[in-house]
Amino acid sequence: GGNLLAGGIQAAGSALVGLGRFAIGAGVKMEQTRISFQTMMASVSKGNALFAETAEFANVTPFSTEGVQKAGRTLLAFGIEGKKVLPTLSALGDISAGTGKDLSELGVIYGQIKGAGRLMGQDLLQLINAGFNPLQTISERTGESMAALKKRMSEGAISFEEVQLAFSDATSEGGRFYQMSEKQSK
Repeated sequence: GGNLLAGGIQAAGSALVGLGRFAIGAGVKMEQTRISFQTMMASVSKGNALFAETAEFANVTPFSTEGVQKAGRTLLAFGIEGKKVLPTLSALGDISAGTGKDLSELGVIYGQIKGAGRLMGQDLLQLINAGFNPLQTISERTGESMAALKKRMSEGAISFEEVQLAFSDATSEGGRFYQMSEKQSK
């Protein structure tokens, strides 16, 4: 039975080494994220603050800290201002929780719209496939028909700001996705 015990101790030891490597790897990844926030925001203190805010946000939502921070980095990379990252993540999170679409993927779609400065057909299709049609929300706000909105979109006349407002409307009180992250995390 001595060999069995030695084998068990060896297996436990290598499992602990594996766990240690995983913890170190996770720590390195988090540190890289913190540094990337500092770099993208051109400020150590603002980067650290956003890093802490995204971790706190992840704690009260169904999303992983890593997923939230990845989406945050994506938004920064697409030029979303640092002070708007958390409110944007909150809106994207509510839509993600309500549709089941990955938060990071929604961040990329949102960033593409920001980058283009307007809503384009491909981005609209990606959002519709994700379960959210911003044109529906814009229509409810403006009273424009879907046909009129699609025509405006084809002319490049639906601005990023209108889409941003649609996300805000859909996730504010009375909106279809209001507090969906909170509901999902319970």
